[in-house]
Parts: sequence; C-alpha cells; structure tokens
Amino acid sequence: MSESQRVFALDVGTRTVTGLVLEKNASDIRILGARTIEHETRAMYDGQIHDVEAVAAVINRIKKELEDELKMQLNQAAVAAAGRALRTATGEVERQRDYFQEFTREEVHALELEAVQEAQIKIASAEGEEGGEGYFCVGYSVINYYLEGQVIGSLVGQVGSEVRVKVIATFLPRVVVDSLLSALRKAGLEMYSLTLEPIAAMSVAIPPRMRLLNLALVDVGAGTSDIAVVKKGTITAYGMVPIGGDEVTERIAEEYLLDFNTAENVKCRLGENEKIKFEDVLGNSIEVQTSEAIEVIRIVVRELAVRVAREILVLNQKAPDAVICVGGGSLTPRFLQELADCLELPANRVGIRTREAVKEIQGEFPSLQGPQGVTPLGIGFKALEGKPLPFMRVVVNQREVPVWGLKETTVATALLSAGISLQQLYGKPGLGLTVDVNGVVKVIKGGLGTSPVIKVDGKQATLDTVVHDGAVIDYVKGQDGSDAQCTVRDIVKDAGGEVYVNGQKVNILPTISMNGQAAALDDPVPDRAKIQYSLQNSVREILQKSGVGEEYLEEKIVTLRLNDKPVSVRWLACEVQVNGRPAGMDEYVLFGSKVEYKLKALAPRVRDVLPERPVKSMKLTVNGKSVELPYSRWSVRMNGRVVSLDDYLIDGADIEVTESDGGAILSDVLGHIDLGRVGKGQLVMRVNGEKAGFTTPIFDGSEIEIFWDGEILKAH
Repeated sequence: MSESQRVFALDVGTRTVTGLVLEKNASDIRILGARTIEHETRAMYDGQIHDVEAVAAVINRIKKELEDELKMQLNQAAVAAAGRALRTATGEVERQRDYFQEFTREEVHALELEAVQEAQIKIASAEGEEGGEGYFCVGYSVINYYLEGQVIGSLVGQVGSEVRVKVIATFLPRVVVDSLLSALRKAGLEMYSLTLEPIAAMSVAIPPRMRLLNLALVDVGAGTSDIAVVKKGTITAYGMVPIGGDEVTERIAEEYLLDFNTAENVKCRLGENEKIKFEDVLGNSIEVQTSEAIEVIRIVVRELAVRVAREILVLNQKAPDAVICVGGGSLTPRFLQELADCLELPANRVGIRTREAVKEIQGEFPSLQGPQGVTPLGIGFKALEGKPLPFMRVVVNQREVPVWGLKETTVATALLSAGISLQQLYGKPGLGLTVDVNGVVKVIKGGLGTSPVIKVDGKQATLDTVVHDGAVIDYVKGQDGSDAQCTVRDIVKDAGGEVYVNGQKVNILPTISMNGQAAALDDPVPDRAKIQYSLQNSVREILQKSGVGEEYLEEKIVTLRLNDKPVSVRWLACEVQVNGRPAGMDEYVLFGSKVEYKLKALAPRVRDVLPERPVKSMKLTVNGKSVELPYSRWSVRMNGRVVSLDDYLIDGADIEVTESDGGAILSDVLGHIDLGRVGKGQLVMRVNGEKAGFTTPIFDGSEIEIFWDGEILKAH
C-alpha cells in the first residue's frame, strides 16, 4: 500500500467496526472498498476495548475481506481513539530568577515542559492517580508567556526577574492506545496514523470553509457522544458525555423483555413503519405501535439531549449558531427536537450530516450510508489530507516507551510519554527561607538545581533534540541547589544613613528586632523569622533626634467664634523644609537630604486669625516734612475684653473685631520718625499747634510737631 496515495482506515466503535480503503489521486479521493461488521459480543464498552482478541478478530475479518476484494495487501491502518478518552488541561508555572540573566531557549522549553507536567498531574489527580504516568501527552500549545506580570510574545532573550508560562495540553490514557495497538498487532497491522474520533468527524462534517461559524459537532455513538466546538476558523474545545444509543436500546429491552440484539433491531426500525413485530426472550410474539415505543424511550432520549446540551454550553459558554449531528445514535427518534429545545435553538438549526453530504470523497457503499459513515470517512480523509501522527518506540533509561505527537518527536515529548516528572530531571531547588518583615511575608529562594545530562544514542542532547524510531535516551538527574542563607542586613537593605539638619549632620540608624529580641545587622536569619524594623527617618523623628521638643512637633487646633462665625485654626509651631521644599511631619526623608526648620510661637496669636483689611493712608506734615501715613483702626475684644494683636488665642473664645473709619491717632506717626536718643526734659507733641497726646486723633492734612524740650525730631 502506497502511504501517500492509499490508506486503510478503521473505525473501531462500541457496536461495530468499519473498515474502508481510500485512494487519493490528482483529481479526487475515492472509496475502493468498505466493510462494517458488528461485534458478536459486547467486546467494547463506552468506546474502550475490553476484549482485545474479540475486537482483533473482527478487524482481521474486515482486513481479509477487503484484501480479497481489492487484491492488495493491507499492512497498516489509520485509526482513531475515542473522544471519551481525551483529557485536556491547562498547566501554569511561575519562577523568580536573577534579573540580569537572559532566558535561553532551553530554559523556556524547560518551563513549558514543567507547565505540561502540571497539567498532567492535574489530570492524574482528578483520576485518582499519582504522577500521571498512565497518560501520554499527545501535544501542547503555549497559551501565554508572562514577563513581570505582562503578556509577552516570547521569553527567549528577554531579561526579567519574574516569569510565568501557561499551556494547554492534551493527553490520552495509556490503556486506550495500548489496547488499540494490541488489537491491531493481533490482526497483523501496524498503526499508520492516530487521530481522535471528534477530530476525524470534524474534518469532513465541518470542513475549514464552514469554521468561521460557531458550530457544535455531536457524534452520537453507541456508548458515548463526542462533542467538538468550532468558531473563528478553529476547533476550540472537545468534550464527551458517557451516554449514547445503547441506553436507548437498554430501555427498549427492559420494557419489552428483549435481548440486547433484538432491542437494537427494534430501535433501528422505529422510523420505518407504524407497527413493529418482534419476539421477547420467552418466545412471545409482540406487536406494538411505533408511537408507543417512541414514548417508551422518550425519557432516555430527553436525558441524552439534556446532557449533550449541557456539555455544549460548558464548552462554548453559550448556545452555538447551529449543531451538526453524526453517528447512528443521531437517528434516534425525537433526539434532534429535544436537543434543539434544550439549547433554545430553532428546530432547523439542529440537523444531521450524512455521508452523502461529503462531496470531497467519491464512491458509494451501503455500510457508509447515513450519519454513521461520517467518522470512518473522516479517519481516512484525515490520514490522506493531513500529516499522519508519527508513532514510534524509544528506550528511556532502559525502558521501552511508545511515543507519538503532532510535531517532530523530541526528547521532551519522549520523556513526557514515559511519565517522567521534572523532579526526576532537574535538580531540586534548595530550601528557601520564609521571613515575616514588618508584617509582609518575603521568600528568599534557595539555589536553582542544575539541568540534567541527556544523551541520545550516546551523544550529548537537549530537550529539543529530535529522536527517531528506536532511539535510546539516557538521562542523569541534575544536582540539587543549595539552601537559602541570609543575614538581617540582607533583609534590612536600608541599614541607615545621615541627613543634615540646619547644617548639622545627624546619623539615622534603624531599630531592629527579630523574634521579639534586639538584633544586629550581621545576625543570621532562621526560617520563619519575624523581623520588625523602623528606619526612624520621618521628619518628626529626625527633628526629635536634633533636640526639637515634642510640643513644637504636634499640631494644635484652636476653635473659636469670630464675629459670630465658627473658625478653626490649625497651628504647628515648627516650619520645616526638606531640600528647599515644605514638608510634613510624617514625611520620610531620604538619606543625604537637607532639613531646615524654624520655630514659631507655641500657640497662635490674635493676629493669626484676623482677615486682611484694606489699608488707608493720609498725608501729614511732620516736623515740617511731608509724610504719607497708612492706617487702619481695629478694635479687638476676646471674651468681651479688649486685647492686642499679639495676645494668644484662647480655645473656644468669642472674638469680636470692629473697625473705625474716623482716622488715625498720633501714636501711629511714631513709626515714621526718628526718635533718636532720649532728650532732656519732656517729649512735646502738638497737632495743628495744639498740645496733644498719644491718642489724639489726626486727619488728612494735619500738621504735627514732636520734639524733646524744643529739639525737633527728624521725620523719615
């Protein structure tokens, strides 16, 4: 058989085995021959081979009949594993590393491999297995790489301290393929290619030109119903429910006391006539209306539709645009209507895809008619159109392992197929330290383990090395990393420094405790230590170290009523600047900074709450010189008593401020003349030639004389 032009395809199902030979030429693909034979016993349950010899006998019979008919030797077969056996899971791994080292391709591949093994362990745990050795990895895809928490296209050549890889991986249990291989070998066949039944059915039932739509494919078999979902041009999910046509058959057998084969025959005739005749196991002849038998199976059909619909909704997150059904079970009466109801789709959006709709393949054979012929056609079509899934055997550390994959088979793929965990490959990282630092848990990682030494056929190799059929792979586990060690100084990196306060150097040292005891910077840190430290570098702490009293560092709030309006005064007796910028008491200061402070009165004065008033001016003549005098007359009373602007405010006081527009008084002029030294005798003061005192009113244009016993004082 020419592998590039002809293929022998086998669909090994729960009730039947279908074999066909396809030939591809320049213009079309044609069916040369086909056979379908039912199992004489229930050698398979739910798509899994239970009696290898019985299944092998059926395969061998089909092989012989086709060889005799086509006059050719069939040595290899394209097969498909049941969708029920498919396991898909995501795996994710995160690592911290030296920021200044670039990621190599080998490191990235190792991270991917570890993420795949996380997925493998996840599946194994769900199945109650440890390690995942019972599963083969069919293939995996990277969902995303992450660098410093951000999605990135590739990690190779990147530099960063925190990386994460997320993959989606697909696995099959060993027992599925091992039993299929055994049945083929007993029938004198080798495996040519391996695919999954839902993938095979999808290749002809929903070709690529239809995959921009959001469609669900349901392959209703005897023991299982396989599901595949497609949208935006690609297959996005696979699923399975462990129920199919056999449950309908068993319900008929139970109702009418029939053996399984008779009940299967009754089920297949439900759509043919109004009445059906048959004999029960006691030999009684029974005739029933078809409508009555359909009513008998209605509950089972509804349950099948409900479970299929539920799985579709889980996989697609919503109802698809349409559902395409294949497989003999899709012909079950009322199944399509029930499925449409469950998905809340119009009845014409749920239909059957039959062999007749597969225009890409020529040739008509009775055993391939209807929806049950789609999957075997898909297996052959997939083997001819796509690159066959390579299957080989390799030896891993003296153990023979079957391997297959969608890409070139590498050492990594072989190790995954052998169930090798990364703990068996890479040296374990050294034990880390977990330290509570000021309430925040920090992890100091141990040293990384080294990579394994890998050889293929005695030559140095890596995880990316491609292997061939019969390759001998040997590996030696990498060395473990060293345990983490650190001192208090490593934890408290800002161990102290100095600042300059009003030009004077002030040393700032942290206070440190470990597990409740005072600690030095060079003390070793044990695991689970609790370290508390404070740098004491806030403005408040620095000023305290510089001798500023606490009373100057605490803000005071004075509340009062000013002209019957409530007023709140916030007062800090110390003004601070850090590097020329105003700063608050709780602000932290970097080492080397310059701190300047100025002390004020401990409490606010009356003038600090008075609003600015417009200042008036008048022109006077003082000792013969012209003087312009600004003035504003305020009268301030606090709790009914006259006070000056320099009096301290009383918390809760009632302050009344009034202003007189009458003018200024003589004492207002004193700030504008030079009193000089105290003269002999008394100070003489006259306003407009009249003797005056300090409180004598003065007005615009007033002439003023001030002198000591006749000595005229100089005006400014």
